[in-house]
Amino acid sequence: MTMQVDPGADASPTGTSGLGMPGVAERIRRHDWSATPLGARETWPQSLRTTLDIMLGSGHAMCLAWGPDRTFLYNDAYAPFLGARHPSALGMGFAAVWPEIWGEIGPLVDRVFAGETTTFHAMPLVMTRNGFAEDTWWDFSYSPVRDERGAVAGLLNVAADATPRVLAERERDRALADQRASQDRLAALVSASSDSLYTMSPDWQEMRSLEGRGFITDTTTPSVRWMDVYLFPEDRDEVRRAIERAIERVEPFELEHRVRRPDGSEGWTHSRAVPILGDDGEIVEWFGLAADVTARRQATEALRESESFMRGVLSSSTDCIKVLDLDARLVFMSEGGQEVMEVSDFNDVVGCPWPDFWQEAGNLAARQAIAEAQTGRSATFQGYADTMKGNRRYWDVQVSPILGRDGRPERILSVSRDVSALKASEEARAVLVQEMAHRMKNTLAMVQAVVTQTLRQAASMEAGRLAVSQRLTALGRAQDILTRSDFSEADVGDVVAAAIDPHRVAEDRITWAGPAFGLTAQQALGLSLAIHELATNAAKYGALANETGRVAMSWDVADGAFSFLWTETGGPPVGTPESRGFGSKLIERIVASYFNGEGRIDFDPAGIRFRLTGAAAAAPEPD
Repeated sequence: MTMQVDPGADASPTGTSGLGMPGVAERIRRHDWSATPLGARETWPQSLRTTLDIMLGSGHAMCLAWGPDRTFLYNDAYAPFLGARHPSALGMGFAAVWPEIWGEIGPLVDRVFAGETTTFHAMPLVMTRNGFAEDTWWDFSYSPVRDERGAVAGLLNVAADATPRVLAERERDRALADQRASQDRLAALVSASSDSLYTMSPDWQEMRSLEGRGFITDTTTPSVRWMDVYLFPEDRDEVRRAIERAIERVEPFELEHRVRRPDGSEGWTHSRAVPILGDDGEIVEWFGLAADVTARRQATEALRESESFMRGVLSSSTDCIKVLDLDARLVFMSEGGQEVMEVSDFNDVVGCPWPDFWQEAGNLAARQAIAEAQTGRSATFQGYADTMKGNRRYWDVQVSPILGRDGRPERILSVSRDVSALKASEEARAVLVQEMAHRMKNTLAMVQAVVTQTLRQAASMEAGRLAVSQRLTALGRAQDILTRSDFSEADVGDVVAAAIDPHRVAEDRITWAGPAFGLTAQQALGLSLAIHELATNAAKYGALANETGRVAMSWDVADGAFSFLWTETGGPPVGTPESRGFGSKLIERIVASYFNGEGRIDFDPAGIRFRLTGAAAAAPEPD
């Protein structure tokens, strides 16, 4: 269709662009051309009008430069090429429309106005049509337009934006280059790899090739017996199931399994094969790699056995073995440790600050030990910490750094041993030592008093020596009783029996009776001396001095009071002595003081009687 542009008609059927805005033809009609080198439209030559009709009616992007000033006109298809310069470019000079690329296209324009046609394919041009530089590529053809006299009066440009095509071609070229490089790398990788290479038929019934590379036997010709050659009978069903699953899902086959090596020994491989698909989407072949993982598998098995051994060691150990992070938070506790710490669920304590488990001075010691481990040094301490059930325990603890590959601490090891029994034993031993010192001091004081008073009142040195020996022997017998009872207390019956035993001349002449009652160590020693003194006196002057006399001892505990009675009968007549010796003083005063009571000797003519009374509760030991 040919349109004539005249002063009173639209240049296009609608006079608008495809966006509802005035089209280029409408803009040409409205433009004040009298202010341009072309002058008023009614003065335009027919050659210009005809060329303009052809351009405006074309669906191809076209522009026209006319006259010596090369005034610029264009059609709707060309307008997008101008970017922000549309529509102001209409009526401007060609060079003013494209100043940034005039250096490239200006010489071409000159050649066209000299009568030459120029054509370019994917010519690169950097444009600033939208206010910023753009890399663009163009297909265009510049043709001369002649006026009525046959002279070149204008230039007609038929252009196409080749930028999308050029960019697509470049992207395609890059993709192809990447693909070639990838293929080259894959080929190099396959060549450099020690993995075995194999190909299989679509259904895996036939092994088409296998390059074992020393790991397994090569297959140079297709084989349907490949399972018999390479797999152990007990493994074949597992391999078949993995193959069937891969074929059904059209996905890679991947499995770690045993293989028979060239020498018949057992090896392990990690095998992975991918399906190669045809144009119809069906599997045409499988291509796979089989890596030798025998050493890794053996190492894993050895590690598993080692870990099992270590778990057994840790679970059987009664030590509480823990691993802490560098902030002293609990991350691991051995099974044996959980048992001794009475932890029912480790999740209840994981992440807890370990020093907070310790009490009193142990808390400070724990924090100091952590500080040492954080700097790479080991530390030990002892302290109290409760179990998770609140039971108090005393622990011997060693804290050590766990070093990383760089030689710096990365975790902390704590090994705690329950030494509560040892601690209790040490405390009991300390108490025993103090008690022994106390007992020894009291015993020595008693011995000193006995010896001093005995010698002071002895008629001769020999008599004094004999008396001291006998009294110390009596103390020794009482001491034997106390030793058997850990120096805690002695039964009054045992004390009486041991004290009187050296004086028993006949079974029926000395008797004793009374309930079981525990005496303190001091009371036992005192009562033993009292019985010795009474028995010695009886043997010299009293009931045991003849063949018919008798001695009866009895004691009782009633209403919180203890009483002891010595009674002699059948001996020679008894008279009141003119003076009292140390023996009487020992019996009546010293021994009575051990019972917080009193002692009294009665010189009855029928026989001596001694009564000792005191509190049933144990008297406090004298310092």
